[in-house]
Amino acid sequence: MALSERALKIIARYNKTDDVIDTTKKFVYEMLEPTPDRGDMLYRYEHSVRVAENGKVIATSEGLPVTDMAVACLLHDVGYRECGDDWPSHPQMSADIAREYLARIDYDPDMAKEIVQGISRHNLTDKLPEDMSIFQMTIRDSDDIDRFDIIRTAMAMGSSVHEKTNVEIIESCNKQIEIARWMMTLKRGTQTAKTMMDKELTQRIELLEQIIAQANKGFSY
Repeated sequence: MALSERALKIIARYNKTDDVIDTTKKFVYEMLEPTPDRGDMLYRYEHSVRVAENGKVIATSEGLPVTDMAVACLLHDVGYRECGDDWPSHPQMSADIAREYLARIDYDPDMAKEIVQGISRHNLTDKLPEDMSIFQMTIRDSDDIDRFDIIRTAMAMGSSVHEKTNVEIIESCNKQIEIARWMMTLKRGTQTAKTMMDKELTQRIELLEQIIAQANKGFSY
């Protein structure tokens, strides 16, 4: 994808650094540019930081390069603002921005290529390329873990129950449970990622089942 003049100007302000994680955080924040009318970009930035923390935990446990993983995870959604309403294109936009940024800060070319490839693939679910590496899968896994953590679970439960009838609540919660159970079946890059993901999904399912039980009681009134 062709990068906007705005993106190129921001990238041009960055150079080789001794603190690549802190610098990348600043870059991602600048690219997402949270503003009063785009508060979702602040959420997106905070999500990226949490994903990086997940990546560091997995990398540390599994012997993967921790700093490289943190950088990759921080950059995985960096193209969100540039995509406008076309959010499905954000993996490729983020990968293209990451490629230019990593070249600008003189990142190791081989690792930069791995990071960019992983970012472009981070939204894949059950159909994974045969050449998708453990490193690349860990970027995707770290993102999924945050997307199903307690914050997103609260968001999902809120949308499932707000001003809905008992029947609608049960139907909505059952759909969320079905998605969570499907997510449990997906291939993960490491055992650490699977353990972390299953913990979040199990918690989500248990909470949704409690809501369903409460909604079922409503039929006895």
